[in-house]
Amino acid sequence: MKSVLVECVLNMYLGLDIGSVSIKSAVVDDKGSIIEEHYIRTKGNIIAATKDILGLLKTKNVTGIATTGSARKFISALITADVSVDEITAHRTAVSKLYPKVRTIFEIGGQDSKIIYFNDRNVNFEMNNVCAAGTGSFLDQQAARLGLDLKEFCRLGLSAKEYHKIASKCTVFAETDMIHAQQSGVPLNKVIRGVHRGMVNNYFSQLCRGKTLEGAFLFEGGTSENPVLVQEFSNKLIEIGLIKNRKQLIVPKPHNKTMGAIGAAMICLNKKLDNKRQVPKIKEYEVLEGQKCNACNVKCGSSLTSIKVNGKVITIGRQCKE
Repeated sequence: MKSVLVECVLNMYLGLDIGSVSIKSAVVDDKGSIIEEHYIRTKGNIIAATKDILGLLKTKNVTGIATTGSARKFISALITADVSVDEITAHRTAVSKLYPKVRTIFEIGGQDSKIIYFNDRNVNFEMNNVCAAGTGSFLDQQAARLGLDLKEFCRLGLSAKEYHKIASKCTVFAETDMIHAQQSGVPLNKVIRGVHRGMVNNYFSQLCRGKTLEGAFLFEGGTSENPVLVQEFSNKLIEIGLIKNRKQLIVPKPHNKTMGAIGAAMICLNKKLDNKRQVPKIKEYEVLEGQKCNACNVKCGSSLTSIKVNGKVITIGRQCKE
């Protein structure tokens, strides 16, 4: 009697986190294991970056797709995702699964920063997207101004044991302080360390003031790759008595840049979605501007923004005058 080999095919769930400067993807199986994850910069072209990151996936068939991040609704329409979820829920879902003792999440992104703090009953958060002074893009700009790549910028900052105080609440004042310090002979490594310290001070004064924060504490996002920033976050937490040593601040490597995408994928799993299909491909696209809407009886001619993807027109923006 011949034996029959039965192959067990796991369901795969795709999460995409589309931020202001980067897009992240993650695939989890129906056991919650992370199968693959990717991170790329958008370079100002979200559609092209989405096409690229989908092309990096080794997983070819999925049972559910979820998007999160600032451009989640746009990309959800673009690829016909099953779920579009806010980033607070996505990040908390991933962190609670992978680091169940964490109660406070710190994140500094390319254009905004946020804190998520929660317990068994409540989830709270605070966001700052008003000024770039406390974001990763500001560090990129200052490294470029100094003619350094970001790794060298960080290496110099790490070499300083002390920091020179730099204004932290405004990009203009911060850059002015940096230039003045350089012109006054302050060693560059102290200036760079001071910029990082200023960012952390700004983060805590803007987002953490008046809040009761509990541990464990986790720092994530693209800027958590920056060792100077990680050190200064740890130093600040030690100073205010929330941790006793630097090792107590969790940086969830290798997932520190993709936690939002992981959380989005896990939300697909938790919802038990069953929409099996191939990973979508963007073969061709065109942005259609200057379109007018006269769909209803009012015929107000309001502005439309549409994209043509693989021959299909998708409306992504409407400002009805009625």
